Amino acid sequence: MKARASGQKLLVGLAALLAAAIPLLTTGCGGGITPLGANASQQKSPTITSIVPNTASPSGGAVVMINGSNFTSETQQSTPSVSFGGVAATNVRVISPLQLSVTVPPHTSGDVSVEITSADGVSTSAPSAFTYTSASLAISSVSPNSGATAGGTVVTIAGSNFASGATVSFGGTAATSVSFQNSNQLTATTPAHAAGSVNVVVTNPDGTSATLTGGFTFGTVSFTVNSVSPASGPAAGGTTVTISGADFQTGVSVTFGGLAATSVTLTNSSTIVAVTPVHNSGSVDVTVTNSNGQSAALAAGFAYHSIDLMWSAPSSSPVTIAGYNVYRSNTSAGPFGRVSGSTPLANTDFTDAGVEGGTTYYYEVRSVDSNGTESAPAGPVPATTSP
Repeated sequence: MKARASGQKLLVGLAALLAAAIPLLTTGCGGGITPLGANASQQKSPTITSIVPNTASPSGGAVVMINGSNFTSETQQSTPSVSFGGVAATNVRVISPLQLSVTVPPHTSGDVSVEITSADGVSTSAPSAFTYTSASLAISSVSPNSGATAGGTVVTIAGSNFASGATVSFGGTAATSVSFQNSNQLTATTPAHAAGSVNVVVTNPDGTSATLTGGFTFGTVSFTVNSVSPASGPAAGGTTVTISGADFQTGVSVTFGGLAATSVTLTNSSTIVAVTPVHNSGSVDVTVTNSNGQSAALAAGFAYHSIDLMWSAPSSSPVTIAGYNVYRSNTSAGPFGRVSGSTPLANTDFTDAGVEGGTTYYYEVRSVDSNGTESAPAGPVPATTSP
């Protein structure tokens, strides 16, 4: 009982002290008094003394430390908001009332103000306190770096910080078919230009530009076909070859022995990838024709291979022979696969157009009766193609 009574007296005493500590304000209307809460306090404005580092690229993403004061109140530790040039920062973390960590948002290049707003709505701004640096636009190479004065050379431009929508010029004349591949690569087609070395200029949509002095030379490369690889394939066609040369242009076409390739892809002004058409066996010229009608050829640039087979019908047979099936293998021991098609051959000859150069093949022939039953094989017989 004594302990409880003592506690009650103590509580009364504290209440009296608290009541005495509450200030009173008179109202402007002359009526009544209004007590202020015992815990009421006024939020001090945050201040910014430094930002480390105080620069970043326009792409954003950099983490910076903001030093200052009053980033949180004595009674409220809520995270304030931060903006750079009016764009909200992300990942704002309170290190202490004197320091914040934030991730810089993307923004166009230039100086911007940094603003901090406390959870209580009190804000401060540091004008031009942070700089978004201009990304370094640069050209490192142009490949190929020469072409015809008539233009039409497809080039690859390597560098850094290219932007979608960038334009390219050669000696002050705009390129055509400029294609943005990524921030480090563009492709473009050269315009017509007088002979000589010229500067290559890339200009981003924001107006920034970079120059490669003497980056391209007009008029020193002649239109030629230098090589075809591989240089041979089956007479049945379908061989994918790489044609190397110079001054190939957009819209180029390719023929093998006068027959059009089934597929033509211009990689750049010195490289074409083409697929051979069906052709009789033997060596043929490979001809490349630019869209302006100019042609260049590599004589006997590709060899078509086939193997011709002939056999004799049996002098006598207990059954009626309806035809023949031809089988092929890369080894004399097999296994052998039929190459003459699903229907037996009526004649005693066959041309195998599906062979590669410089290879030895082995063949077997089997006669087929009217019931579709095959005889024992005749062979194997070897045959070797030229390189």
